[in-house]
Formats: sequence, structure tokens, C-alpha cells
Amino acid sequence: MRLLLLFIAVLFPIYVIGLLIYNWGIQAVKDQVYQSMDSQTVYYLNELEMKAEQIKILLLDSLNDDNLNNLATISPIMKISDRRSAITRLQQRLYAIKSSSELIDDVVAYIPGIDTLVSGVSGYDQIGEEETERLTRMDKRFTPAPELEGDYLKLRASFPNSRNRKPLIIVEATLSIEQLTKSLSYLIQPGQGEEAALFRSSGEGIIAGANVSSLEMAKRSSAIPFASDGEGMTFADVGGQNVFAVYHSSPKLNMTLIKSVKVDYVFGKARTYQKWLWFFSASAFLIILFFSVSLYRSIHKPLVTVIRAFGKLQEGDLNVRIHRRNKDEFNYLYSYFNKTVEQLNSLIDQAYRQRILAQRAELKQLQAQINPHFLYNSFFMLHRMVRMEDNDKAVVFSKKLGEFFQFITRNGSDEVLLAKEIDHARIYADIQAMRFVSRLQIEFEPLPHSFQHFYVPRMILQPLIENAIEHGMKNIEKDGLIRVSYKMLPEFLIIEVEDNGAGLDESEMNEIVFKFEDFSQEEMEITGLINIHRRLRIKFGAESGLMLSIGESGGFLVQVKIAFGGVEHVSGIDC
Repeated sequence: MRLLLLFIAVLFPIYVIGLLIYNWGIQAVKDQVYQSMDSQTVYYLNELEMKAEQIKILLLDSLNDDNLNNLATISPIMKISDRRSAITRLQQRLYAIKSSSELIDDVVAYIPGIDTLVSGVSGYDQIGEEETERLTRMDKRFTPAPELEGDYLKLRASFPNSRNRKPLIIVEATLSIEQLTKSLSYLIQPGQGEEAALFRSSGEGIIAGANVSSLEMAKRSSAIPFASDGEGMTFADVGGQNVFAVYHSSPKLNMTLIKSVKVDYVFGKARTYQKWLWFFSASAFLIILFFSVSLYRSIHKPLVTVIRAFGKLQEGDLNVRIHRRNKDEFNYLYSYFNKTVEQLNSLIDQAYRQRILAQRAELKQLQAQINPHFLYNSFFMLHRMVRMEDNDKAVVFSKKLGEFFQFITRNGSDEVLLAKEIDHARIYADIQAMRFVSRLQIEFEPLPHSFQHFYVPRMILQPLIENAIEHGMKNIEKDGLIRVSYKMLPEFLIIEVEDNGAGLDESEMNEIVFKFEDFSQEEMEITGLINIHRRLRIKFGAESGLMLSIGESGGFLVQVKIAFGGVEHVSGIDC
């Protein structure tokens, strides 16, 4: 710290002198840029004013044209040929006015008395209702400055000019905004961050512009960074970029011309000197800092590294390792720390693998205890169908029986898709429904689409239906019903198997629930329900499993509770 303070005390005067020189250079560049941009904008406005004055002079002179006055005053008594000749000569004169300046799109003479307009470009036609209404709404018969009407700029002269008298003649020149934009493009240099625009202070916005994205943004903002009257220069933040702008207003045109340039393009090279100043300052600082860092890295940092490694190890990160290239005392300490962590990791891995193998062995054992005792009854049922020559039912029954045993004898995986598990349970239900056609009905709700590809342990649903038939339906002679339905909770899927049978009494249900929660008695008898309950908890965790209760119909209700971690996790399940 002392070395750093001494370095700053020596460097500070040098840095201040360099900063003053830099600011002087920036101001000199700023003045040169301003003078250049100011002279360009003044020249452009003068040229534009001169062209506008020439156009107004030509429009006023055209009001004295003999052909135009004849058409306006004695057209009804003129011969058709004379009238056509007068229109042709008038059109030629209007076209000559149009050709006198590249800014003019068209020049049109309106003669309200004979409902005729003559265009220097497109000939003559009737005025029409829309044009008549526009001419009636005109505030000014003579426009000293171009007026913006829609997407066009207009210069206009009429005779007589008094608003108290109906005009006999109106001559109007339409200025090309495209040509204005083209002329503005000569004010800027492509790729140099320059922009130029003409706009009105009356709120009409930008009339024409070249590369006007930032200026347009500035005009539409709540605080316009450029003054719209007078002349001057300004710096402003437009769209997140610093802009230097020069502006001039023209009372004759009722417009303001702005030319702007991005500060980075103008002062970017000048700021190179500032970068060199910072570079030399940083170099001197780094030389002093190097000696301080060397001492820090040789003693303090190795000790901090060891402390952090022990902290990660305490948090349970067994992948933490310390690596050091230097062959010193700390490298010896790091090496023995790494060996200790590897030995600890190996011991934990062995214990974990033994636990996994034990769980898989238990799962295999639990799955092997599924009791397919209905096999005998199914064969007797098939035998009876064959003897009674009920071949159609025998074909269906034997096919479903084959699909059933194909599923339970397949040992390729301990888990299946939930959709296939439900299909297997439905096949079993169809077989039982054919056996007990007069006393039993089994209904399945459609499985929610988001769980079609969700993996579950094999044989978790069919044994529940089997349990409901053998215990819940054993005293039911008719109208027996078993229903399979689903409930979706934010973190769980619940599959319900409910019957309308006699159910279990409270003592029997409490005994089964006690066995669900007691894992200490390894030798106790494992029933079908406990089998399924344990396999669900091994697969999905302690919050999953079976829940037993009395259903709304008074029968037995078994709920298969599966924790899946939220709906957002279901779509990403590997299928």
C-alpha cells in the first residue's frame, strides 16, 4: 500500500499536465469541426433560399401569362382550337418552370372558372371535388415559405391575392422531398456517423433528411436536444450515443437545418492520446504492483487456497483438488490433501455402490413376489369357452391372456412407461371383466398426455385392481364397479383405484399402514400392497408410495402417489 501511494504522488502532476494538453487538443478539434459544419449548413441554406425565391418569382410571373389569363377570363367565347392551343402553350410554360429547378416535381395552374387544371407534367384535366375542397381550405393564397401538405411541399401564387375575392388563377409548384433528401446527402460523408435533416419548428417533424435515424429519435423524444430557432451548436445524448450538432434556422423557408456527427467519429483519434497516457500510467502502476503481488502469491494465497479447499470439503464437495506447479513446501501439503480426499471419495463410493446393489436386489426380490394366481381361473375360463364352442370370445380371451403374460415375463427392464403399465392393467381388467361379466365393471380415465412417457416400476397398477377384485368384490353379486382415475398436483401425480365393495375395517387398514412405514422388520411377510409401496419409495423417494382410505362409495380407495418434481420436469423425462 505504501508503494502504491508513493507511485500515485509521483505520477499525479505528470498526469494533470497531460490531461490539460489533451483537453486543449480536444477543444481545438471541436472548433475546427464546428467551423466546417457551420460553413456547410450556411451555404446549403443560402442555396436553398435562393432556389425557393427563383421559383416564387417564376410563379408570380406566370400569373401574367396571356394564355393563362385568356383561359381564365374569355374561355367560354374562345374557339375550341384556340382554347386547346392556349392550354398547350400554357403547359409548355409550366413545364419550363418545372425544368428550371431539380427541386420541382410539378407545376400546376388551377382555373376554377372553367373547372380546369393544367399540369406541366401530366397535361390538363378537371379540378375535381377533392382538389376543389383543398383549394377552398387554403389559408394563404400566396406562400412566402414552402408549406407542407401531406407528403409534399407547396409554393403557391394566385390572382387576385385577396381572400375576399374568389381567385381566378392559382399557380402551384410541388417541391420534391426526394430531391431535398438527395441534396442533403451531399452534406454528409458516408460511414462517418454524419446526419443532416430539415425540420419545422411548428411540430411537423423532419421534412427531409439523410441518414436521420438519431435525429428522428431526438425529435420524437420528450426533450428535444436541439434548439429549433436561431443558430448554434450543441452536444446531446441521442439514442445512447453522444452527438455533436450544428443548426441554422431560415425564416424565409420556415425551416431549421441540422447537421450532426457522432462524437466517436470526430474525437476518436484525439482520444488515442488519452489512451497512451493511461497506458504509461498503468505500466508504472503494474511495475510497483508486481512486487507486492509476488509476495502475496508466495505465502498468503497458498494459505487461503488450503482454507477454501477445506471449506468445500466440509460442504460435501468431494471433487475438490488443489494443484500447484511450484515445487515448494505448499506443493507437498497440497499433494497430501489431494490423496486424503481421493481416499475419502473411494470409501464413500464403495459404500454407495453397496447400497445401490442392495436396493436393486430388494427390487428384484419384491417384483418376483407378484402372485399370478388368477392363471388357473383364466385357463379354466378358456377351457369352458372352447368346450362351448364360443370361438370369438376364446380368440379375444386368449389374445389378451397372451399379452398379459408377455408383459409380466419380460425381464429387459425394471421400469416401463406409465402408458404401457396402464395398458397392461387395462388388459388384466378386460380379462376379469370377461370372467365376471354379470357382476363387475372396470372403468379407466384417459391418462394425462404429459405423463405418456413417464417411467415407473413395473407391476404397480395391475396388482391393485387384482386386490380390489379379490377382496373388495368377493361379496358383490352384481353392479360391482372399479374405477381408475388421475389427479395432478403441482409436485405429484396421484393414480386412484376405487371400488364400491365392502372395503377393510379400521384395524386391518391400520395394520397395513403400519407395515408401510416400518422397514425395520426385514423378515416380515411382504404383501402385494407393501411390495408396490416399497418399490415406489425406492424409485421416487420417501414422499411417494401408497395411501389407503375409504372411498366416497364406501369401498376401498388406494392412491398411488408419485413425486415427479413439478410439471416443468415432466416434459424433459427421458423416453
